[in-house]
Amino acid sequence: MKLRAVPLVGVMSIACLGLIGVGVHATFTSSTSSGQSITFGIPDPTLSGSCVSGTNCPLDASNALYTLSTDGTTLTFTADVPSDSTFTTGDEQVIATNTGNLPLTDPTWTLTANVGAQLEGEAYVCATSTGIGTGDTNFLLYNGPLSAFTATSYALDSAVLSPSGTAATATSGPTDNFTVDVYAGSEPTQCGSGFTNGTGDPSGNGVSASVGSTATPGTSTAPILNGDSAGQTVGISAVLTYQD
Repeated sequence: MKLRAVPLVGVMSIACLGLIGVGVHATFTSSTSSGQSITFGIPDPTLSGSCVSGTNCPLDASNALYTLSTDGTTLTFTADVPSDSTFTTGDEQVIATNTGNLPLTDPTWTLTANVGAQLEGEAYVCATSTGIGTGDTNFLLYNGPLSAFTATSYALDSAVLSPSGTAATATSGPTDNFTVDVYAGSEPTQCGSGFTNGTGDPSGNGVSASVGSTATPGTSTAPILNGDSAGQTVGISAVLTYQD
């Protein structure tokens, strides 16, 4: 497994990663000399969310775990309000399923946080994925400061999100996933204790210790929150972009 972490300059850079956004029902056609149109196919990845079994994730007043943007391109998990100096949002997993009939290459996740400034500077995040294809190993993508994680994209080299019903291979399959857990202090996470403290990677590229290794669940050893972040909320949004 080869992981690419691509830094983005602001959230607006998300649009540059794919030709067509998630959930956009675009049809590709080719005009013939007679004026007829031949439909080639429809790329159609669909986003959904879940709370990994055994963890507790925040729900809104309607008991909803997440919301989708009107165009289906962005999934946003319900915001959490830490009630103590140690907290965890639980393991929030976003899943992309290719419900169209075109294979999508270079699927890339970009995660952003809707978070208060003090909380962003004090919280940590564990990010893992089992990736695409027949392997089910849960790989560590990032485990470090939330401030160095947001607006950074993550992808697996040579991966293909294939149409539903297509047999999976080592590097292709109909689903992709990304699991995040925002936390502080001593809390159970999929990443365990191997976190990067301080400001993370000096370049701010969303790189942390042990990237690409098998995620080892355990208890985190990150610092606790300070009092200045009390009452602030944090919610993660996910976007999947791709080439077709």
